[in-house]
Amino acid sequence: MAWSALTGPCVALLLLFFGLTSCTPSGPASATCATLEQSRFFGVFSSTTTLPSTPCSWTLQNPDPRRYTVYMKITKPTDSCVPRQIRTFQFDSFIETSRTYLGMESFDEVVRLCDASTTVTYLESSKQFLQIRKVAPRNGLEIVESDGSEFKAEFLVVGKRNPSMPACQMLCQWLEKCLSSSTHDYPCGIMSTPCQCWEAPKRKPGSCYRGGVYVEKCVGPVDGRGGHVLGLEAEDECGGGVQVRSRTCQPEDVVCEGTVEEGRACNPQACIGKPTQRNRSQGLRAIRILTFFRPSPCFLFPTEDSKTDEWSPWSACSITCGEGYQGRTRVCATSSFTAQCTGPLRETRPCSNVAVCPVDGAWDEWTPWSLCSSTCGRGYRDRTRTCKLPQNGGEPCRGPTRQTKFCNIAVCPVDGSWNEWSAWSACSASCSNGTMQRTRECNGPSYGGSECHGGWKETANCFLKDCPVDGRWHSWSSWGSCSKTCGGGIQQRQRACEGPFFGGEPCPGERGEQKRCNEKRCPEPHEICPEENTGDVVWKKTPAGDMAAIACPADAAGLILRRCSLDAVGLASWESPAHIKCVSKNYENIQTLSRDYISKAQMGQSVDGVAEVISRLRFSSDEGTKYSGDLLAIMEMLKNTTELYKGTRLRLSNADVVNYIQTISNLLKEEHHDKWEEVQLMGASVKEFFRLVEDFVNMLGVQMSGFQDVYEVTENFVLSIHKRPTATNSNFTFPVKGWRGMLDWVRNSEEKISVSRDALSIKESDGNDAFVTGIVLYRNLSSILSLQSNSSLLNSKVVTVIVNPTTTLLSSPVEIEFPHLHNREKKNQPPPSGSSLLGSWSARSCRSVPVHSFRTKCVCDSPSTFAILARVNFDSIMDKALLPSVTLIVGCGVSSLTLLLLIIIYVSVWKYIRSERSVILINFCLSIICSNALILIGQTQARNKVVCTLVAALLHFFFLSSFCWVLTEAWQSYMAVTGRLRNRIIRKRFLCLGWGLPALVVAVSVGFTKAKGYGTVNYCWLSLEGGLLYSFVGPAAAVVLGITVELLRGSASPGTHLDVCRPGHHRPRWPLPRCLFPWAPTSTHCHPTPVRATCRRCLNTPATPSP
Repeated sequence: MAWSALTGPCVALLLLFFGLTSCTPSGPASATCATLEQSRFFGVFSSTTTLPSTPCSWTLQNPDPRRYTVYMKITKPTDSCVPRQIRTFQFDSFIETSRTYLGMESFDEVVRLCDASTTVTYLESSKQFLQIRKVAPRNGLEIVESDGSEFKAEFLVVGKRNPSMPACQMLCQWLEKCLSSSTHDYPCGIMSTPCQCWEAPKRKPGSCYRGGVYVEKCVGPVDGRGGHVLGLEAEDECGGGVQVRSRTCQPEDVVCEGTVEEGRACNPQACIGKPTQRNRSQGLRAIRILTFFRPSPCFLFPTEDSKTDEWSPWSACSITCGEGYQGRTRVCATSSFTAQCTGPLRETRPCSNVAVCPVDGAWDEWTPWSLCSSTCGRGYRDRTRTCKLPQNGGEPCRGPTRQTKFCNIAVCPVDGSWNEWSAWSACSASCSNGTMQRTRECNGPSYGGSECHGGWKETANCFLKDCPVDGRWHSWSSWGSCSKTCGGGIQQRQRACEGPFFGGEPCPGERGEQKRCNEKRCPEPHEICPEENTGDVVWKKTPAGDMAAIACPADAAGLILRRCSLDAVGLASWESPAHIKCVSKNYENIQTLSRDYISKAQMGQSVDGVAEVISRLRFSSDEGTKYSGDLLAIMEMLKNTTELYKGTRLRLSNADVVNYIQTISNLLKEEHHDKWEEVQLMGASVKEFFRLVEDFVNMLGVQMSGFQDVYEVTENFVLSIHKRPTATNSNFTFPVKGWRGMLDWVRNSEEKISVSRDALSIKESDGNDAFVTGIVLYRNLSSILSLQSNSSLLNSKVVTVIVNPTTTLLSSPVEIEFPHLHNREKKNQPPPSGSSLLGSWSARSCRSVPVHSFRTKCVCDSPSTFAILARVNFDSIMDKALLPSVTLIVGCGVSSLTLLLLIIIYVSVWKYIRSERSVILINFCLSIICSNALILIGQTQARNKVVCTLVAALLHFFFLSSFCWVLTEAWQSYMAVTGRLRNRIIRKRFLCLGWGLPALVVAVSVGFTKAKGYGTVNYCWLSLEGGLLYSFVGPAAAVVLGITVELLRGSASPGTHLDVCRPGHHRPRWPLPRCLFPWAPTSTHCHPTPVRATCRRCLNTPATPSP
C-alpha cells in the first residue's frame, strides 16, 4: 500500500473536481479572520496560512451528515505549543443572535495537540460543522509563533455507503496507523469506517494458499498418474493473480502424458488499502507444456538418435534447517530426424539439515472489541491479541498487543457551557471616553441540557487620551428688551462659548447679535391715553391701538382689558373696560371640572359625573352672570359636555336635556344684552353660539332611540327635533302652536317654517336609515346680532334649520316666512340672508318672495341659520352731523363776500393803485376765498374718499399760500423801505413765493405719503396720524418767523431820502378823499411829469399800510 504513488494524482483530481470555496462560517470566532470550506472532500492546510492571527477560525461544512463522515489527520507541532490555544469542535448549527452553538462537542480530548507522546492524531466528525479555532491566550499577551509551532491537517470526507476506492485506501492507512499508535491513555480517534480494511500476512519462501488457507510448507501431492505437485503459488493476494504448480513423472520407466506446470486465476477480490502492482488486463501467463516420454522396446527411432544433456548439479537444499528439497534439470536436444528424449527433464529429492529452524513469534487473532466504557457520550473500547512465542531464536511478534479507540454509542444531555471570553475589542473612540467589547459563545445545550446562564456580550469603558474639543456655542439667550418702545430701537441677545479644550478650535461667529425692534412710529402726545385712576384701579399710559390690563376683582379670575383708541378728531381716549377675560369663581370651578373630564376622556379613562356639570351649570346660569367672560365660559363648558357625549358611550337623560336647553336659554336673557355687546366689541363672534346649538342637536339626534320628537320651549327660544325614517310621508311645520306648555311669545309669533318631505329624501345606499331635523326659533337674538354692524341690522327673528345627515342642497327648498321687526326708515335687502357657520351673512342659495310690505318669505335650498337683513336708508335719514354748521356757513360767507368786494374795488381803480402791494393783496384775498369754499364743500364729502382726499390737498395748498402771501407782503415792504424795488423781475419772485412754495410743499407731502392721511372718515383735512399735519404747521410757523424778521429789519432801516422824486417825476394822487379810504395805498413810484407842467418838488407822505 504505497501512499506516495497515489497521493499526487488523487489530490490533484479532487482539487480540480471540487474546487475551493471560502466564506464566512457559521459562528466564527472572528469576523475578520475566518475560513469556511464547502463542497470539498479532501484537503490539506497548515496553521500558519489558515490561522495567521488570533482570534481566527477554520470551519469545514459536511455536505450531508446523513450520507458522509468527516475524518481528519493532524500532524502535531514539533516545537513549542501553547496549551488550549487551538480548540477543535463539531456542532450542528450556530444562532447568531444569542451566540449559541447547538450540538457543540469538543475534540480537545481527542486531539491533544500539545501532547508530545504521539506526533499524529486522528478524529472522526459526524455533525454539520467541524471547526478549528485559534483563540487568544488568557493572559492577553501576544504569542510569537515559530516554525516549530506550526501544525498541519488533512481532512477526508467519506461516504457512508459505497465509498470510493481512493478514499478507502487513504482511510485504511489512517486507521492502521491510528490503531497501531493507540494506547489506553490515548485511544484512536477513528471509531468506525465504511471501508473493509484487511491485510494478508507476509509470505515466506515455500509457503502457499490452499483452499484459502495459508500453508507455510507447500509439498505437492501425488496425482492419479503418480505426478508429484511441486508447488501451487499465488502471485498476488488480491486484484487478480495466478497460481502455478508443477509435477514430476513417476515412475521413470513409463511415459507421462500432460503438462509439467499449470496455472489458474486466484484472488479476484479488489485490493483495499494496497496499490495494484500489475495490470488488471493481464491474462494468465503462458504455461509451458512439456511431454515426458519413456523408451519402449517396440518403438522405432529414426536413424539419428536424440541427444540428452547431462543432469545439472543438485541445487542447494530449499531450507537451511529441517527437511527440504533439492532439484536438478537437463535439456533434451531434438530435431525432425531424431527420436524423442526419454526420461524426465527435472528431478527432485528430499534433503535435510541438521540445524533446527528458528520459529518466529506469531500473533493470534484479535479478540472482539470490548463494550464501550461509557453508556452515553464519548468513551473508549479496546481489543487484544496474544503472541505465540518464538522458538529456536525466531523473531518476536511485532506490533501492539492492545488497540484502543473512542466510541459513542448514545448521546448524553449536555448543559450549555460558555467558551472563554474573546479578547477585548479596540476602543470605540480614539480619544476621550469610549467602550470596548468582548464576546463569548455558548456550547450547547445539547440533547435536553440546560441553557447557558449569563450574557454573551460584555462592555467596558476605555479611555485613551483627551480629545481636542472645539468650542461650542450655547443656545442664544432670549432677546433683551428693546432700547426704545417706539421709533426703532435695538434688541440684543448673547450666547456663551464653551471651550475650546485640549487644543480645539475656538467658536466660530460672533458672541452677540442684535436686531431692530419697535419700528412703529412713536405716538404723539395726543395719541397716548393718559394715566387714569378710578378708585383702586390705575390705568397706565397706553398708546392708541393697544390694550391695558389689570387683575379682575376678587370674586373672579382673569384680567380686565381696556383699549386705547383714537376719536373722530384724532385724539387718544380710553374705551370702557371689558370683562371678557373675567370668569366668576363659581363658573371657574365648573369649568375646571369639565376640563378634567375632557382630559380623562382623551386618555381613554372612564368619565363619570358629566350630568352633575350640566346640572350645576344650569342652576348657576339661572342666578345670572356678572361678567361678559361668564358667557364665554358657559359656552365653553357646554361645548366640552357635547364633545364628551359624542366621544364616549354616555347617554343624556331627560333631565340632562332639559338642563342643557335651559342653560342655552339663559345665555340669551335680556339682562345679558350689554355683556353680548361687550363680547362683540372686543372681537368675538356669535358664530360659536350657532355651532354650539347645531352640535347639540346633532348629538341629541344620534342618541334618540327609535323615531320620536323633542319639543322644548323656553323664554328665549323654542327647539323642535324630529327623528324620522328615510321614507317619511309628512311635512314639518314650525312652530307648533298647540303644544302643552306653550309660552305667549311663541303662541303669538307669526313666523312660519315649512320643511317638505321631499327635501329630506336620503338614499338608503348611503347607509342611513333615518334622518334628524332640528328647527330653532330665537326670540331676541336679532337684537344681539345687530350690534355687529352700524349700517345694517336684523329686521326679523333668527331661525336655524338643521338636517342630519348633512346635505349640500336639499331636494326641495325650505320655506320660512318672516314678519318685519322694523318698517320705518329701513330698507330690506332684496334677498333674505342666511349665515354659514363661518359667521358671515350671505344670500347664496336663498331667494326672497315678498308677501307684502310687512312680511317676507325666504326660500332656501340648504339648511343654515336664516334672518332678514335690513340696511339703513341714508337717503331719507341723513346724519345731521354731515352738514356744515350755521356758524361755519355765516362766518365763511361773510369773509368771502368782504374779500370779493375788496377785489372788485381794486379792479375798478386799478390804474390809480397799480403797485406790487396791490398785486400781493389781491392774491391773498383769492387764497382766502378758495379756502372758505373748500371748507364748506369738504363737510359734505367725507364719505367720498376720492373727493375728500382732493379737498384736503387743496385746503393744504390754499392755507399755505395765504401764509406765504403775508410773508411776501412783509418782504415787499422791506424792499420798498430799503429802495431795492426797482424792476418787474422782483414781482416774479413774489409769485414764486406766494404760489410756488405751497405747491412744492403739497407735492412733496403727497409723494412721500402717497396721499395717505389726506382726509379722514369724519372730515376732509389732514389726519393727525402719521405726522402729516406737520407739513402744514411747519411751513406756517416758518412764515410767521419770516414775517417777524422782515418787519424788524424794515423798522431798523432809514428811508427819508426816498420821499423825494428826482427832477421830472412825481407821485400820482389818490382820486378819492382819504377820509373815506384811509387804508388806500399810495403809489410808491415816481412818474414822469409832463413838460408843460411847472417843475416842482413833489413832497409826499409815506404810504399807509394796508390792513
